[in-house]
Amino acid sequence: MSGQTPDVSSGSDDSEDPIPLSPVPEAELVAFARELRLEGMKVGPGRVIEFCRATSALSPYDLYWAGRVTLIGRGDDIPTYDRAFVRFFGALPEGQDESDPPVLEQQTQESEDAPGADDGEEAEGEPELVLASEIELLKDKSFSRCSDEELDQLAELMRKIRMAVPHRRMRRRESAKKGRPDLRRTIRRSFRTGGEPIERHWQRRRTRRRRLILILDVSGSMGAFSRALLVFAHAALRADPRWEAFCFGTRLTRLTQSLKTSDPDSALDLASAEVFDWDGGTRIGESLKVFLDDYGHGGMARGSIIVICSDGLEIGAPELLGEQMARLSRLSHRTIWLNPLKEDPAYEPLARGMRAALPHIDLFASGHNLASLETLSDDLATL
Repeated sequence: MSGQTPDVSSGSDDSEDPIPLSPVPEAELVAFARELRLEGMKVGPGRVIEFCRATSALSPYDLYWAGRVTLIGRGDDIPTYDRAFVRFFGALPEGQDESDPPVLEQQTQESEDAPGADDGEEAEGEPELVLASEIELLKDKSFSRCSDEELDQLAELMRKIRMAVPHRRMRRRESAKKGRPDLRRTIRRSFRTGGEPIERHWQRRRTRRRRLILILDVSGSMGAFSRALLVFAHAALRADPRWEAFCFGTRLTRLTQSLKTSDPDSALDLASAEVFDWDGGTRIGESLKVFLDDYGHGGMARGSIIVICSDGLEIGAPELLGEQMARLSRLSHRTIWLNPLKEDPAYEPLARGMRAALPHIDLFASGHNLASLETLSDDLATL
């Protein structure tokens, strides 16, 4: 075990339990979480906090399960977690393969003394560690592997995402406490004091959030992700009435009005009725040309954040896609491309369409699950 070795007490004269029987210091728990990160696991500060809370709520014998419930986000990480646990603490608990995770109980004086808590009733104040773990698992789960029920849960979580779109300065100005002198208002006010500019006024340029435009691929190759991305677009458009949403397969379709319906299921039904090339081919270059000719140069794309969600499997001419991406990058503030295939660490953008588009992209991300969309929201603030 790296760091200071925790106290170990003997269960009998013949053998000694390698799992610490005394409470493990928080510094050791944090060091163990750091060890997992070195192994490639995604263990953020929130999971480390839940791990410390779970450890304090369980007996030292359940240290393994406290970490397994709170620190693991994917089932594929269990072997990595086991190896790190053995290396750090010495051994796994005996028979852990056949045992079940322990039930976390609230060990607080308030829950023990809560009035009306009968033997057949659950005490109030039950910790939400298990529920939090389920949500974290759902956030890290790829949209392509989600059931309809899980997509409905994701729709509720997507509503809580706040897109931190940067602001831009406008030409018009407004009154302010400091900034550029407002000579017109200052002179007008001086008429009240005999022409003496005693009361001075200032102005500054107005600011507002940049427009966000979502262009979603609903072709056959994106069928496993199309519904989830449309749900994300529906949630995003509710944040600002100026934001827009389009989709394309073999042609471009504007979905802004359909997705402004408050109910996500109704919005998806309306969008599906408008899209005639759903699950068809992919003509990204031609669709972007229509967008730029009909909407982009009219002012919609100028200074906007453009988010394209596609796997880049273009069946048209890649040269056309490269030309339209160059036009789009000159008009927009930033161009972002979300490719679900990037979920695979071994993925390389070798498709003709992706290779033509890459030189004109400011941010290339995956967008294959809710966690990646939350990361996108954070990245937008720095663009």
